[in-house]
Amino acid sequence: MGLAYATSDRGACHQRAWTVRAELNDPELERFSFDKKAGIVKNVQDERASFFSLVLCDFAPISEEDCVDMWNLATGFNHTVESYLKCGERIWNLIRLFNLREGLKPDSDKLPPRLFNESFTKGPAKGIVLTKDRFEQSLKEYYSLRGWDEKGLPKKEKLKELDLLEYANLIGV
Repeated sequence: MGLAYATSDRGACHQRAWTVRAELNDPELERFSFDKKAGIVKNVQDERASFFSLVLCDFAPISEEDCVDMWNLATGFNHTVESYLKCGERIWNLIRLFNLREGLKPDSDKLPPRLFNESFTKGPAKGIVLTKDRFEQSLKEYYSLRGWDEKGLPKKEKLKELDLLEYANLIGV
């Protein structure tokens, strides 16, 4: 969840990428590690962006397939799960462009320093200190998966792919 919190479009928010489900369903994923989390965060963010664009209740257990069916019924289009997720990716990048235009810098994609300096004092995480180097490595991986540069700015190629090239001037690319 740390990477999801750091890269949320509106400050640390569990609704933008609730990665816990993926973490619980995959015994290979280490709960307190950043390993293999970048792809999960990106995919869940894209899915949630599409989901929220349909103005659905976050607590309703609605599958991606059902969301696509509702979307198609409401619009008359013939979308697939793949195009539904691509729409979410487009939304996420458009939000990124908006936030950059408004002055929110990629160096805001971070976690509080105390998470890297102090250990948790109780519960299952007792004694654990997160590794800043591993977080930064995971953040770079996330940027790469998003098609953003190493500074967290969407690349021109990604904007073109998502039909957002007309907004490239907002961030100087």
